[in-house]
Amino acid sequence: MSFQKFGTENHPGFLQTLSLSNLRSLPTFVELFPKSPPFKTFEMNVVFQAVRCLVLLLLLFCSSPPADAQVRTEVDWAEFMARHDLVWTRAPMVWHDGPFLGNGMLGSMLHQLDDHHLRISLGRADVEDHKTKGAPFISQSRLPNGYFTLKTSGKITSFSGRLDLYNAEARVRVTTDKGAIEIRGIVHSDDMVILYDLKPTGDEVAMELDFVPLKAIAPARLQADQEVAAKGDKAHSSRKKWASTPYKYNPDPVLAKVGRYQVSRQTLVAGGETGTAWIIKDRPEGAKQLFVSIEHSFPEATAVDDAVEHLKKIDDESFESLVKRHRVWWHNYYPKSFLSLDDTRMESFYWIQVYKFGAGARKGRAFMDTMGPWMVENTAWANGWFNLNTQLSYWFLSTANRLEVADSLFTKLDENLPTLVANMPAAYGKQCAGMSTIVPQTFVSKFPRGKLGFTGELLWTCHDYWLMLERTMDSERITNKFFPLLKKSVNTYLHFMVEGKDGLIHLPHTRSPEYGAGEDCNFNLALFRWGLRTLVAIDKRYGINDPLLPKWKDVLSRLVDYPKNENGFMVAKDFPFEQSHRHYSHLMMIYPLCEINIEQPENRDLIAKSVDHWINYPGRGNAGYSWSGAAAMYALQGDGEKAAGYLDTFLRMQEIYPNNPAMIHPTTMYTETNRIQPVTETPLSLCDSLQLMLLQSWGDKIRVFPGVPASWKNLCFDGMLAAGGFKVSAVRTDGKTQLVSVESLAGSPCIVQTDVAEMNVYINGVAATEQQIMHSGEGAFELKLNKGDVAVLTVGELKDADLRIKPVAATKAKQNSFGLNNGASN
Repeated sequence: MSFQKFGTENHPGFLQTLSLSNLRSLPTFVELFPKSPPFKTFEMNVVFQAVRCLVLLLLLFCSSPPADAQVRTEVDWAEFMARHDLVWTRAPMVWHDGPFLGNGMLGSMLHQLDDHHLRISLGRADVEDHKTKGAPFISQSRLPNGYFTLKTSGKITSFSGRLDLYNAEARVRVTTDKGAIEIRGIVHSDDMVILYDLKPTGDEVAMELDFVPLKAIAPARLQADQEVAAKGDKAHSSRKKWASTPYKYNPDPVLAKVGRYQVSRQTLVAGGETGTAWIIKDRPEGAKQLFVSIEHSFPEATAVDDAVEHLKKIDDESFESLVKRHRVWWHNYYPKSFLSLDDTRMESFYWIQVYKFGAGARKGRAFMDTMGPWMVENTAWANGWFNLNTQLSYWFLSTANRLEVADSLFTKLDENLPTLVANMPAAYGKQCAGMSTIVPQTFVSKFPRGKLGFTGELLWTCHDYWLMLERTMDSERITNKFFPLLKKSVNTYLHFMVEGKDGLIHLPHTRSPEYGAGEDCNFNLALFRWGLRTLVAIDKRYGINDPLLPKWKDVLSRLVDYPKNENGFMVAKDFPFEQSHRHYSHLMMIYPLCEINIEQPENRDLIAKSVDHWINYPGRGNAGYSWSGAAAMYALQGDGEKAAGYLDTFLRMQEIYPNNPAMIHPTTMYTETNRIQPVTETPLSLCDSLQLMLLQSWGDKIRVFPGVPASWKNLCFDGMLAAGGFKVSAVRTDGKTQLVSVESLAGSPCIVQTDVAEMNVYINGVAATEQQIMHSGEGAFELKLNKGDVAVLTVGELKDADLRIKPVAATKAKQNSFGLNNGASN
């Protein structure tokens, strides 16, 4: 039987409907070609199924744009990342100036101590105390475990090095008056092992490696003890208080040997232990290889045995084989997305943070706290802090499509929901969840009792989680994991909210981080309103019909407005913003929540004066994340010049404000409080601000290059994620947008806003039809995209468009400008 006869007799009109446009639509195909039409013979059924398979193959082929119509990234990643490597032409003398390595749990740094010693620092992110009494920032603090010294035979005369970002490897040459030592270090991406390869020349074959154990004392307590010992009554009052508070010191670490391996066992008075195990292997010509593993166990005392097992696992593997395996994760990590701009120094800063987060946190390992896996023994902030620090760290990851490292925090929220519920006082029942400011890797963090203190930490963290889910549109995770977490977080506010005589819903005294407390605190009102709206939106989207839905809607409709005065948003009711301060917690409704935004004409002036009043208030209260926050808020207002200006201020803060107690260091590490307390979030927060200048997706609209300054003439990005489940790429050349590509990952409604009034739109390589596009003018395009469709917007014809995304030409003088590089403009 002929195909024509088959189509005419058994499925009229099939051949006419078997067109390219219909094949692109799976629903159309299913409707036109059902699985089981009523054929009369077995042979006809066989032919039908064969044709059906053929059409399915055609459908798969036609659902993607032709190869020559796809945006493609042309990046030599090794070469591109090399221009951002940190370079040393002189020795780092403190931790924050040296190379840093990590695998999301273990970390290591390198710096010089004196004329004859280098320090190889060691850290593990979950080495924490587990005491139940005392201030949490001391009782549940991160704990040091030790470091290695490399003693040279001669006096150190020079130091040169490179942190190879693409390979996540440090390479250093130390020259002495008796020879030299070549040092190569990695923290293995797969195995819980730190590795250093040391190759000496000359008399440096006599170099010595020694482990220096450190007592497991909370860094804040150590800082207090040292200051009181040095200054006596002249010590800061807070340090005197910390030093006088009862504190059970952990016992001294015990050094021993387990088989071929050296170990340091640190037992803890609260239970559990930390184990550091190492082996130094002698190699030809005086070379040595150092292998170190660190483990922490609680309440069990298995850490030493676990650390030894990590070393045994790789004992027979060559160093080069270990390096080869190590590189696989990193080489897969970087291409998840791409960003390049003609401000080479800014571009470098961004990519160093991408590296830093890959080194600092990982799904199934640790979340990023104030130090990451890089241990600093003398700091008051050796914890996870959730009144700003952790939240700022995670903002940029979702847009950057770096979901594995983002999940270092969000998977922990999923797994620890019972703990978050158990953190609540008994009066809250078991329907609420929360945590306080200090949060260890275990998430055991008791919610404030009695007078309410910091109450928004968990709800703010839920917003970070939502930023990722908005972009992945993972319906199963949203409904089964996130929705229950958000519901219990919002329930906490439902528990303590009050109904006023005015019939409105109010909040009692709660704290605005670092400002103080007040009724109707804007920080908490903004989070409460966002949480309610998000619950309602999720319930509607997925048809959950939760029993609390009517209450959420009622509270949302009666929730009191944000307190404000002639200067904009206040901190709380009767609590104006009247002191220069780094924190913008009273402006959360503007950023990051975008509850108040410039698409609300009635709020534009309010936004402008609120931001201006905060960032320009007289005084010295601003710090690094103040300027990155201001950049973000001006980007959200479409003011690229001010946004870029504040990013520049951030990078030059010690030059512009030499007496500011905070500092961005040459390696992009950052410290506050007399430049000694490490905090990772501030450099990471700059990445979100930069992204907001290039791509925004709040309010159901994708905005491409919404806040770019005139000086950034050449920009491109690829593979960045937008809310609604879209993967977005774009190119801007000579100050003009040339190309935008939007791939639909979920089939959500799609509105794209560009700065070009008229663009040609192609869907899957074919000019969009009137049914697929609605052009509302001023560069806004409403596109009808099915899941898997790719829309390409070009200023000319698609056939003439350059669809390549490749690195913007770098300014040579600005390459490798981080590190201690005398040859670059730091």
